[in-house]
Amino acid sequence: MAKATRNDLLLAARFIVALYNVTKGRPGRFRRIDDCARRAGIAGERDTETALRTAERAGFVTVRVDGAEAMLTTEGLRAARKRD
Repeated sequence: MAKATRNDLLLAARFIVALYNVTKGRPGRFRRIDDCARRAGIAGERDTETALRTAERAGFVTVRVDGAEAMLTTEGLRAARKRD
């Protein structure tokens, strides 16, 4: 697996913050990936996939089996809260 670039990490950070905001920081809330990417200003399927996979590899999100929704993990909640 390739090492994440700075851009990959920035995309992932924007994604987890958007997911945090849309779930109001509540655990156990799945939300649509495409909606979170749009809210994060992430355009295009490729960048969305990069953001999602980078966040997932870092242990910040869990993705439903169908691949349409994501949820912040405990670590993802902590990471998103640190920006406050």
